[in-house]
Amino acid sequence: MARLGKTGTLALLLFGGGVLALIAGFGRVASVDAETRPATQALVPGVAVYVNDFELPAVAPSPTQNKGPATTTGANPADHTADEADIPSVQARMLTDAFSKTLVETLQKIGFTATRVREKPGGKGVLLRGVFAELDRENRIRRVILGAGSPNPQFFLYVGTFNLKSPDQPLYEPAAVQAPDPRYGPVITPNAYIPMEKFQLAKHPTQEDVQKVCAQIAQNLNELLQANKAAFVN
Repeated sequence: MARLGKTGTLALLLFGGGVLALIAGFGRVASVDAETRPATQALVPGVAVYVNDFELPAVAPSPTQNKGPATTTGANPADHTADEADIPSVQARMLTDAFSKTLVETLQKIGFTATRVREKPGGKGVLLRGVFAELDRENRIRRVILGAGSPNPQFFLYVGTFNLKSPDQPLYEPAAVQAPDPRYGPVITPNAYIPMEKFQLAKHPTQEDVQKVCAQIAQNLNELLQANKAAFVN
């Protein structure tokens, strides 16, 4: 489905002179170090595409942090103060905003009718969902909890493609055996029965790197729909 290459590192999110550190990865890892293929015009324009914010929980802010400036939408890095840039929940919102907005714009540029959604949409079409994950010392896949103290230098981003004819399929399942650790989220098993891509990001992705990942997601989706048009349109 997707053209995948060697593992690539990404670098993201400049914030008023400071850099917000964040990451993502899994299974087959898409390379963004190599030259990204130019986006092609969508050949299945009749399919509606919905983008759900990628899952990235964060530790709750401390009472002192809660007394800071009022929370903003995160739409513009200039909306945040330098102090806010250190709050994991603000970092998480900025990263998910960056991916959602960039992915919707990328899909629209190549001809898709793309919409950002907070809840599961009805009707026909495609829903794109993602989750940030990381490996623990036993190489188990865990959800990321930003700010929890994980020592990992990298995260992974799993992005699944869902046909809205079967909207109840999970992106992942909690593993049967858990190993609680305050530095990580729960152990998960990505759904092997849906189209799934894995991207690996370095600790400091740049906006350009986010754009490369989104371009790859859009290209992969275009190829999937070309090969399975009837399944999504009829």
